[in-house]
Amino acid sequence: MRKLLLLALLCFPAACLAQDKEKTVSPGMSEAQVVQSLGKPATRRAVGERTYLFYANSCGRSCGMNDLVVLARDSVVDAIFRSPDRHYTGTSSSPESVSAKKATRATPSTTPMRMKPPEKANDAKPSIPVSKPVIKPADDTPATTRTP
Repeated sequence: MRKLLLLALLCFPAACLAQDKEKTVSPGMSEAQVVQSLGKPATRRAVGERTYLFYANSCGRSCGMNDLVVLARDSVVDAIFRSPDRHYTGTSSSPESVSAKKATRATPSTTPMRMKPPEKANDAKPSIPVSKPVIKPADDTPATTRTP
């Protein structure tokens, strides 16, 4: 029993250090390095030269999205993390998330968006023909023997 307790106490700090390790992704990392750092993605999509790795996060529906790592030719080019234990050392294309409290305090613009009218009225020259088009009957002569 003492040996088991001693073994558990020796393994406990290693387990805590492994959990405290930040899951960090940097630009230029390969897909294998990302998987080593963050683990296996929940979903992987590849479109052309781009690969998208989606990771489930702790904020679920309140974030509105999974954490995302974008690779181009097996090299990290972008990452969007909402999970507090994942970090991207590059510059993310995603804006900072806005809290619900902050979003409710935002005031809408007082001036509505208005479309600019066209410089010239597009009904000045109607597209409907005034007179009927004249359609000539087809020539029975084969196209190869016709002379211009």
